[in-house]
Formats: sequence, structure tokens, C-alpha cells
Amino acid sequence: MALTAQGGKIDPAVQRWWFDMPNAQRDPRTATFLLVGGLAVAGTIAGQLGATSATTYASSGNRGITTGVFLALMLLAAGVASLWTSRIAAKWGALKVFAWAQIGVATSWTIVGIIEVSTDSSLAVLLIAAPVFGVMSGATAILTPFIASSYIDTQSLASSLSRRSAVSGVAAMLGAGLGGFLIHETNPGIGIVANGLLTIPLAVFAIFVRPLAAPKQVRSHAHPMRNTLAMLGRSTQLRPLALLTLVWAIAVTPMLTMIVPILSDLNLAPLPSGAGLMLAGVAAGRLFVPYLTKRLLKHHQEFPAALWAAIWTSGFMLAFASSILLALPQFELVVWMIIGVGIGASRFTFRPLIIGAAAKSGSHGDEMSGVAALIILGTFLAPVGVLLWGFMIDAASPAAVVAFCAVAMIAAVAALAINYGQRTTLPANN
Repeated sequence: MALTAQGGKIDPAVQRWWFDMPNAQRDPRTATFLLVGGLAVAGTIAGQLGATSATTYASSGNRGITTGVFLALMLLAAGVASLWTSRIAAKWGALKVFAWAQIGVATSWTIVGIIEVSTDSSLAVLLIAAPVFGVMSGATAILTPFIASSYIDTQSLASSLSRRSAVSGVAAMLGAGLGGFLIHETNPGIGIVANGLLTIPLAVFAIFVRPLAAPKQVRSHAHPMRNTLAMLGRSTQLRPLALLTLVWAIAVTPMLTMIVPILSDLNLAPLPSGAGLMLAGVAAGRLFVPYLTKRLLKHHQEFPAALWAAIWTSGFMLAFASSILLALPQFELVVWMIIGVGIGASRFTFRPLIIGAAAKSGSHGDEMSGVAALIILGTFLAPVGVLLWGFMIDAASPAAVVAFCAVAMIAAVAALAINYGQRTTLPANN
């Protein structure tokens, strides 16, 4: 496609692609942020595969419980860190704290990965390192929505997260596919090291490149947990979001983090590459997030749209459980990858919608408080979810566990929808 048409005029296609785009989308800082953020996402997926593969291999029979304990330690530390992140960010600046969190991720995961490759004490090292991993991920989880908005789209939090999710989908596909292959061919520690190394560009970018607009002002509170609970109790807008987040964190979120012990219980071989391919399917689904988000927001407000995304996710979870019962050994991985696309599309569409709804639930100029409250709630519930899934996986069949949690999610969504008068179709925006 030529830049100019005859007569020196700008080609209409170029005009539509470049000049008609919002400034936030065509600024090189936006593209660079999406690139380095994508590398970090690829590392996160590879690190998740490496760490959960290491705990699964090191366990003596109780694979689900062992992996659940590791993840619970990490997520509990993330919850504690998320409580104090707002206060620290208010003092030092959100961008600076975010950059230091990425430096912590790069350093801790690289060191632990090297130890994992070099020694046989993988389980002990990972259990000790889990709280450190959690502190860095907790701080990152709280700040990422607002850092992303300051680099991508300063006007819409949901829009910036949906665009980032699409790029992250491509990165996660590469991280899952290549990470699973490398872990299978070498050592789970390689995936852990990859997480550390691939986070370095994001840390450097956050340190040296200024955003399009300063991140939203962070308000601090002397007693963050008390403030979070008080906000959840007094805000009628935030309360249904909290209930949805509660069920989501326990019934849905653990499925992907526990995918390695789930597939191990199904005797999938080779395990790391097989889990990587399914996660690659999930990542591919993230490419549809901007489209699905836009379509849902065209007809619904953020909270009703999030309910629809939760229903879709539950439906694909039931499809996964059904595929296990059908027992198609020659095609099961292909079927799971296809189902993974649906899970990824709906699951990651849910996140920007629920965060957007939380941002609108806060008072004007304090969008972060509602978002932080939901993230803190979800982070503290996550350890409960992974431990519960770990015990259920070891006690029952994976198909029964996935189906039970999907039905629980559907029941919760139905109750919330009925409570808000949404019996057949959710109310559209006027």
C-alpha cells in the first residue's frame, strides 16, 4: 500500500489507518508499551507452566494439593501486597512502584529458575519463593489497569484493557506454545527463568519512558483492609460486583492456574507441551476480547455485560467437562485447544468489563478505589479457590470438578441477574 496516491495526496487507506486513529493509539509509546507488555505476558505464561510443572513432578501422589499449596502461598502474599500497594503508590507514584515491581519479578523469577535448573530441591525452593512471587504479582495486579490506561487510552479503562488483552493474547500463545515445548525438552526451570528475563524490557520501559498522561491519582488509606471492607459494605453499586468476583475467584479462575495437575490427572503426555498447547488455545481466545467487549458494551452496561461473559465462560467449562467424558484420545488435545479458545475469549472479556464497572462505582476522581477493592477481594479469595480445586482434583475426577464449578458460576449469575430484574435479557444502554 503506497503512502501517497497520484498527485501527492495521502492514500485514503493510509488516512483511515493512521490519521483518523485516536492519538493514544498511534503514539509510538503505545505500541512500545504493548510490545514490552506482551513479552512480560509471554514470560508469565511460561513461568506459570514451569512452576506448576515443577510442583506437579515433585509431588508424591497429591499433585493437585501440592500445586494448590504453592499457588495459595503465592496468591496469599499477593493479597497482602495488594492491600498496601495503593498507599505506597500514593507516596512514591504509581509508575515508580510499578517499575520496581517489574524489577522484582525479573530478579526473583530468574534466580529461582537458575536454582531450579541447577538443583533437585525444586519443591522446597518454590515454596519458599512463592510469597516473594506473590508480593510482586499483587502490586502489579493493582497498578496494571491504570498504567495501561495511561499508555494506551487515557479516556476509557475498559477500552485500554481490551486492546492490551488482544496483544497479550498473541504473546500468551507464543509463551504457552514455546514454553511448553522448551520445558518438555529441557527443565521446568527454563520456563521460570524465561519469566524473569522477558519482564526486563517492561521494567526498563516503565523507568525511562513517560506515559501519554500521568496515571490516575492514587488515594491512600491508613487501614486499607478496613477501608476495603467498608467500601464493599456501603456501596450498593460495588456489592453485586463483589459477589460476582467472589464466585468467579473460587469457581472459574483456578481452572487455568491448575491446568497442569488437571491434565496430569487425565494422564496427558507429554504434560508440559500438552498443557502449553491448551493454554495457547486460551491465549488465542484473547484476540477476540476487543470485539466481544465492544459488542457487549454496545447493548449493555459493564456489569450486565460481565454477567454474559461469565455465562459464556461457564458454558465452555461444561464443554470441557463433557469432552473428558467422551474420551476421544486421538483428538482430545485438539478439542481442548478449540474449547480453550472459547474459554480464553469469554474469561478475558470478563476482566475489563468487571474492572470498568468497578471504576464507575467509585466517586468522581476516585476510580481506583473501587477497582482496588475488587482486585484485593479477588486476590484474597484466590488462595481459597486453588486449594479447593487442589483437594477436589485429588478426590474426584477432573470432569466432575470442572462441571460442578461451572454450574455454581451459572447459579450465581442467575441469582444476580434475577435480583436486578434481568430475567430474560439484560437491560441495554439507552
